[in-house]
Order: sequence, then C-alpha cells, then structure tokens
Amino acid sequence: FLSSPSSLLSSKKQSNTASRMTSIENDDDNDILPSMIVFDLDDCLWTPEMHELYDKPSIPVMGDLLIGGKEGVIGLKVPPNGPTVTLFDGARKALVELATHPKYKREDVIIAVASSSLEPSYSHACLEAIEVLPGLTIRDMISYDEIGRTGRLSSRKTTHFKWLREDSGVPYEEMLFFDDCNWGDHVSDIFNTYGVVGQRTPNGLQLKEFHQGLKKYHLERMEVKARYEQINKTT
Repeated sequence: FLSSPSSLLSSKKQSNTASRMTSIENDDDNDILPSMIVFDLDDCLWTPEMHELYDKPSIPVMGDLLIGGKEGVIGLKVPPNGPTVTLFDGARKALVELATHPKYKREDVIIAVASSSLEPSYSHACLEAIEVLPGLTIRDMISYDEIGRTGRLSSRKTTHFKWLREDSGVPYEEMLFFDDCNWGDHVSDIFNTYGVVGQRTPNGLQLKEFHQGLKKYHLERMEVKARYEQINKTT
C-alpha cells in the first residue's frame, strides 16, 4: 500500500497531491488532508438504521442545527408518528466543520458516501432533506455516493470503493473512511484490500473520532513522505 501517491493521477492531480504532501509546512492546522472523505450512513452519520423503518421517511423535522442557534431540518420522520432519522451530534458537528472551515475548501476535499443500506431510497430521502446549514443539505455536500447492496454493489464495501475510485479518479491512498463496523469490520476490509485509512465509529460518529481519523490519515501520509525522502537520499 506504499505505491507512489501520484501513480494513478493526471498531471493536475499530481500537482494537487504534491501540494498536500508539503502542506504541513504551510497549513495553520498542521495536517495533511485526504482528497476524499467517505462516510457510512446507518449508525455512523445517523440513527436509526434504514431497515428499522416501516416506511419511507418524508416529514421534515425542524430544530437546532448546532451552529449559532440557527434552525433548520434536523431530521426526517416516517409518517405519521415516526420514528425520525437524525444525525448523531458528533456527525452533525463534523459535517458543519467540513462545510464551514476554509481548509477543506482550500484543499478541495471531496465528500462521498459508501453505504450497504437495505433501503437505498430511504437513505437518499434523508440525504436530500436533512440540513447541515440553513439551506444546505447533506446531499448538497456529497459529490459521490454508492448506496445499497444490489446490482454492481454488494454487502462488502470493497465494491462501493471500487466504484468511488473509478468514478472520481481519487486514489485509494488519498481516501479516509468512517464506518461504525457494527455489522462487520468494513474499516479493516477496505484497508486490507485497498490500503484506505479508516476510523471506526461504533457509537455513531463522534467529533473526537472525526479528528482522530484526520490525524491518522495525516500520520500515514507523513510516514509515506518520510520513506520517499529517504529513498531519494539513497538514490
């Protein structure tokens, strides 16, 4: 998994990668960011899981967006009386950070979803309705999504990542993955198969775990950078 960080990229993407690999010297936050952050949905970003719902959620629920007292759509309820799908507080705070902190825009960080949801249409409904900021839904933040376990997708998320890689052009080594892993250790499976750095979120994504994942990715990239510098010194 220590293949060249730019081996699969276009010349433009190679330039972006080089910038990321040296950004530790210029970034006030002192971290190298992934090109793509991939989230699981059920039990990672939100609760309950889609297969626990008896019908498709469709009723917007208003509430505190946890950003300066602003209100918006915080959940989507199954008619007529629930349950309501809502984000974990940590997941909401992580998404708010991604939407508002300038470093993610500066580094062109892409947001994607890899979910083996048993009810993909329910998942899409939630993505399209639940807001992160007023007027900004989760769907608005996502560039790529692979949701389900039929057709070209299976219950193993190796299929989801195969298509994320193919459709986006982002190398596996530039991805960071968050998954609850309560129904199988997808984080280990994706790392062992493709070398993608991952962070487990067994109780739903907590903000601390989001930052731990970013740090883990940063340290991995720094290790790769150090190895390449050592090779260059000896050749």
